[in-house]
Amino acid sequence: MEKLKIALFHPWIKSRGGAERLILEWLKRTMHDVDIYTWAYLPDKTYDEFKQFNITVIKTPFQKHLNSFITRGLSFGFTALTKKIDLTKYDLLLYSTAGVAELMAIKNHLNKTIFLCYTPLRAALKDDIKWNLKNRFKNPIIQLIYLLGVLVYTILEKRAWKNANKVIFDSVLAKNRALDKKLIIESKTSVIYPAVDLKKSTIKPKNSNYFLYVARIGMAKRQLALINGWKKFVEHHPEYQLYLVGSIFDSSASKYVTKVKHAVETTKNVILKTDVSDTELDKLYSEATACLNVPFHEDFGIVPFEVVAHNKPLISVDFGGFVELLKNHKGIVWLPETLDNNVLSERIYSALEEFISKKDKISKMAKYGKKFIQSQNLTWDSFAKQLDEVLNENIGECN
Repeated sequence: MEKLKIALFHPWIKSRGGAERLILEWLKRTMHDVDIYTWAYLPDKTYDEFKQFNITVIKTPFQKHLNSFITRGLSFGFTALTKKIDLTKYDLLLYSTAGVAELMAIKNHLNKTIFLCYTPLRAALKDDIKWNLKNRFKNPIIQLIYLLGVLVYTILEKRAWKNANKVIFDSVLAKNRALDKKLIIESKTSVIYPAVDLKKSTIKPKNSNYFLYVARIGMAKRQLALINGWKKFVEHHPEYQLYLVGSIFDSSASKYVTKVKHAVETTKNVILKTDVSDTELDKLYSEATACLNVPFHEDFGIVPFEVVAHNKPLISVDFGGFVELLKNHKGIVWLPETLDNNVLSERIYSALEEFISKKDKISKMAKYGKKFIQSQNLTWDSFAKQLDEVLNENIGECN
């Protein structure tokens, strides 16, 4: 393969999130020479290894208020439409995006421009619009502002995507979202799955009487719907506990976090844990009776793979990027997705009861989880090699 000089735009490197992790693992393995451009880099909040790479921060308005949903959107949107990057020394421009970041491509593009897309912007997807209007934005004036914002963004999104020679997705779900919006044609797409780390646990597996849900505390992760389903379950099974484990990244979620904390305090046998270390999380996985996974339309989702890799049963919604790879694993109880949180709570209760009724059988099948994942070769070495190959192929196609 030819070694390329690549400009990588990744919107923010400010946490220890999944997208940052994916980019970092590729940077550590790629044969190409890569310079990173970003709107926000907080070295103390993200992975230390980013310090060894060349990172240029493109300054934005409201730089000190990027935790606010509204100011972050306005700041990055304005910057995307006004800032120019000197691209004269690069062979290829790569955008790492889950929405908004690719707007940079309106003013900044080469004839070798590729998107690495985790999902088109969720807030502008049909199902997400319905869900947001039902659950997040209930004030009619706010709803109108939101819908107008979606309309403007959709126009700009189509302009930006016209400058992509190729789009690489991390799941078929993400690809289908883009195809449904007619942002790209299928012949210009590829799917490369991220890796799933199968670290060897130092904890001897055992079963305690608790269920575990690992997810950032936020409305889209639907902890309240889970707690409401749990209330009914625990009345029949008071011997079990529910552990909610997750961090709080976004200050815009503070009202929801307050509601979750109140629900935890007023519901039997629910324990909330935040800022859990990797060692403690490993212990929680290893000793759980089973784990739950109920986020709204997860783009890919690492947590289900972590559960399966610990050879633990999983109770999960049946919609998300992870389903493509885990749908044939027998150690999972699937519950139908719904946009209605009250219906979801009932389905969670039913799934918990189904698990209890088949506990021994499902737990036995779950013991093959790690081998099931290993058979799919989801490693960072494989991911980096596939991504490098696609980038090289497209240099040939674009020249």
